[in-house]
Amino acid sequence: MIDLNLADKMLLLALDDEKGTFVSGPFALTYGLAGAILLELSLKESIKIVNKKVVVNSSERLDDVLLERYLELLRTSKKERSLKYWIEKLGNKERAIKKEILDKLILKGILVKREQKFLWVFNNDKFPTVNAKPEHVLRKRLYELIESNTKPTLEELMLISLIDTCDLNKTVYGKDRAKRCKDNIKRVIADAKNSLVISTTIKEVHDVILTMLVVVMTSSIAATTAASS
Repeated sequence: MIDLNLADKMLLLALDDEKGTFVSGPFALTYGLAGAILLELSLKESIKIVNKKVVVNSSERLDDVLLERYLELLRTSKKERSLKYWIEKLGNKERAIKKEILDKLILKGILVKREQKFLWVFNNDKFPTVNAKPEHVLRKRLYELIESNTKPTLEELMLISLIDTCDLNKTVYGKDRAKRCKDNIKRVIADAKNSLVISTTIKEVHDVILTMLVVVMTSSIAATTAASS
């Protein structure tokens, strides 16, 4: 499997392989990618939550360019800020985050960029898959996890949780499988949360991030609906 972080996997799973367009709902990737970056930083023990504030936990530089870029953003903040602040802050950088991940996946030979124009003026580029193996391996593993009693790794748990929180189950697993395995998905998440293998710190960051993602996405959708009515 090509080395991909949580944000890379989230974006790849949210792309239609043939059309090269995103099939996620409103704000799913906006804040889902933000959550993925913060969860990945917590897995690497680069951040922790102290008194409801995100605190940089390590001065070590990361070998992942995307993660290091946003860890540096946290490092250089004038003060420690809440998780909600950082989810919204990174959510506002959705376009830049998407571009960086897309460029990475293109460089790795997974996607290709097809430049298109809408009304001959606006860019409407597509990013179809040219090497489907990494995504197929990833999807096969996810199907195995939700259809059986196989225990997920910590990173797999984070990915399944993000997919569920961002309402991407149908997109990732397919409508029928998502419906059939709905209870299993909840069980996988619940069982792993209670695992003694996962540190208390990571559990806390995981739970807070997913809870905050729901809050931010719900309020964003409500504000958009109110503005358009």
